[in-house]
Amino acid sequence: MKEKNKNILIIVLTIIVIILIIGVIILIFQNIRTEDKLDYLEDHYEYLNDNSNNNNNQNNEDNNSLDSNNNSSNNANQNISQNAALDIVLKDLKISQNDIRDLDIELDYEAKYQKNVYEVSFEYKYYEYEYYLEPTTGKILDSFKSLN
Repeated sequence: MKEKNKNILIIVLTIIVIILIIGVIILIFQNIRTEDKLDYLEDHYEYLNDNSNNNNNQNNEDNNSLDSNNNSSNNANQNISQNAALDIVLKDLKISQNDIRDLDIELDYEAKYQKNVYEVSFEYKYYEYEYYLEPTTGKILDSFKSLN
């Protein structure tokens, strides 16, 4: 009788493990699909943004008669430079640019923030760092540190 109960318990536990494994696999596939959708949306936004910028550049060439008040308000919305973004990150970490490796700075649309942001990534000592900055103000939106 004990042997029969033991076998039933093993069968029940096996079924539970199989159900858990199937659940994990489903979650993994849902995550992959979500990431693919986000990648598609980012690419689509960049395409639309590039085309919009081309149209805006053409319109700006046609409208070169802006007064000085309009010029000063437009300058307030301009992005900081990549070097300024890097300086903000290095100041936050209190390290020198000479200490980092594999520096990459990109201005790209990020779905998480629903706007263009500076992504500053590099390696320092045993870690890889990623910083996300608001491009007009230089405000740090997020940062990540992971073992290299």
